[in-house]
Amino acid sequence: MSIQLKLKPIIGVDARPLSYGYTGNSRYLIEALKYLVRKDSHFEYRLYSNKEIHPVFLPTLEELKLTLSPIKKFPGILWLNFILPGLLSAENVDIFWGTLQLLPLFKLPLPTVVNYHDLNFISAPETMSYPNFIQHKLLSSFTLNHADRIFCLSENTKNEISEFKPDIAEKLTVIYPGANRITEKENDSGTKDFILTISTIEPRKNLRTLIDGYLDVVSHNSEYPYKLVIAGRIGWGEESLVNSLKNGAYSNKGIIFIENPDEGTLAFLLRNCKFFLFPSKHEGFGLPIIEAIVEGKLCITSDIPVFREIIEPTYDLLAETLNVKSWSSKIIEMTERVSKIKSRNIKNGKWSWLSTGKLIESEITNVWDSYIKEKTMSHAI
Repeated sequence: MSIQLKLKPIIGVDARPLSYGYTGNSRYLIEALKYLVRKDSHFEYRLYSNKEIHPVFLPTLEELKLTLSPIKKFPGILWLNFILPGLLSAENVDIFWGTLQLLPLFKLPLPTVVNYHDLNFISAPETMSYPNFIQHKLLSSFTLNHADRIFCLSENTKNEISEFKPDIAEKLTVIYPGANRITEKENDSGTKDFILTISTIEPRKNLRTLIDGYLDVVSHNSEYPYKLVIAGRIGWGEESLVNSLKNGAYSNKGIIFIENPDEGTLAFLLRNCKFFLFPSKHEGFGLPIIEAIVEGKLCITSDIPVFREIIEPTYDLLAETLNVKSWSSKIIEMTERVSKIKSRNIKNGKWSWLSTGKLIESEITNVWDSYIKEKTMSHAI
């Protein structure tokens, strides 16, 4: 018996990250697709989601000639486990790429790869909403066991998974995100002389500590030269902080909130800030940091293991994560540092979406080749 091979195997992609505008997950996926979806690719890509794609990504998907499979509007967990498997089967998908850390509970009858950003439900459960915590606590083991390859966004994530499930270590591959300079739009929103953080507003991002650290700086120095710009989307669990940011409660103290910035605004902010800050309690990686780095910016980050993979002591500073005084002192120290070091030297290719895309494609190819080899051998017996 022979195996009928398609001209191009079809990869089904969990496109749900593209429903929420710019986040770390959506940036990773859209930038990877820009490399993966090309005429000389050995694969064809199809997108699947229970929600509409956010308008910000539609021009890119149109350019790539990527379309979304018909949407079945069910809650995410139901869609993933009970709707998606039928769609993949009906459309003869050959490989499934899970981009939000979870695969269907019951093992799919096709090869699967999955992105893994973190193991928060073990290492930082307090940073998760309760429904999200329960979902990952109950289903992560199944995903890790069933996946043919697991793409870890950092060595820290790889180490966490290896400790949690030592028997699957051989399936783990570190594929760092990349970053590239994006086109700056002409409208600069009137913002100048500022320091910047880009973040979803949720407990894990630790914005209250950063804000209190900044307020401590300006309370002791009314002539402090830089405003603090917070740019990002509203997440969960910080209703009081969100209300304060949106109603301008901090505006007379030098803090500006820009909600849901588009790509051009982000480019302006990254290119024109004096330095960048990222105070997260826990991260799978921390994509905004390297986006700041490729713009030549110096950074202050919280002192957590994954950020130590990224920052360079020559340029950057680590602050004690929950220590307000540590943040205020580092802000003062960095203000003095940037007056001496105008920009950083960037190692060519270290944070490249091209490298990310190539590694993803290579791993998917290996998974597919192994699957075909196994099927061929089983039919030959």
